[in-house]
Amino acid sequence: MKLGRTALAALAILALLSAAPSVEASMAMVAKMGFGDLTANAAHIFRGTVIDVEQSSLTLGGGELPMVVYTLRVDEAFKGDFGSGKDAQVFEIRMLGSIKAEPAAGSVQHFSTLPDLPRLQRGHDYVLFTTAPSAAGLSTPVGLGQGAFRLYTEDRQEMAANELDNAGLFAGPVTYSALASAIHGELGY
Repeated sequence: MKLGRTALAALAILALLSAAPSVEASMAMVAKMGFGDLTANAAHIFRGTVIDVEQSSLTLGGGELPMVVYTLRVDEAFKGDFGSGKDAQVFEIRMLGSIKAEPAAGSVQHFSTLPDLPRLQRGHDYVLFTTAPSAAGLSTPVGLGQGAFRLYTEDRQEMAANELDNAGLFAGPVTYSALASAIHGELGY
């Protein structure tokens, strides 16, 4: 059976769409962690406010990779060394990626083979569980979106939820005080 150009193009588009990763598929590539795992694997755990987001790049292995530098004001330190004096007030996280998702160019859509890294927003508060910086200076929240809890107010309560809506950790969003208590409990103080 001979297929026409239109039928071949339609089949090619269907094949590409079925191969496109979804958020669920991206997160399936990352092991779901319990609260103890997040805490144990984090070099730094802190509450902070994003005060700057800067697009940058990293030269590595003869090539240049896009990198986002997040600067956060440390409001409460739970675990890790945050320096001393004035330096203790600011913490930088350098992650691979771009500030904005790459738009489609005509019929070409850009997909990453890596799971999506969390995008932190300037002016927002987070509780972050971050990895130690790599030799290249890169770090990320532990378990990607699992270790980045965005803080927000709901019904006059300060609430916390990660990108998975706390799945496997809590029954949905929790109050900040419950999250802080859970961190203290895991750290033994």
